Amino acid sequence: AQGAEAGAAGPAPAPYLLPVAGRLVAGFGVAGDIGASKGITMAPRSGGQVVAPAAGRVAFAGAYRGYGRIVIIEHDGGWTSLVTGLARLDVQVGDRLVGGAPLGNAGQDRPTISLELRRDGEPVNPLQYVG
Repeated sequence: AQGAEAGAAGPAPAPYLLPVAGRLVAGFGVAGDIGASKGITMAPRSGGQVVAPAAGRVAFAGAYRGYGRIVIIEHDGGWTSLVTGLARLDVQVGDRLVGGAPLGNAGQDRPTISLELRRDGEPVNPLQYVG
């Protein structure tokens, strides 16, 4: 970003979308088994479509222990989104996405999808940026 200090993140990706339609089941910073939540968790309908929260490039797409299938999207300006809990992936590493592009689907049996938004690697509350 022009005029930004070295290492400082640029403006948040906009528009920023929730990856699924559903009920919020865990908010940012909520205490859990492994410390405070670094994101939010939602309960979509079974098999619900999961979408990219904002434009970016797929940096990782695959199984990750304890999180099901995950997608990491690098956005401009030092921002990264991590979407976890997918049952099926429809993207591959290197894919360029627009916001709202399909990432895959939620599972069938009481699925949960989690979203983390990071600015220069530090977790921030994604609900602050949802348009």
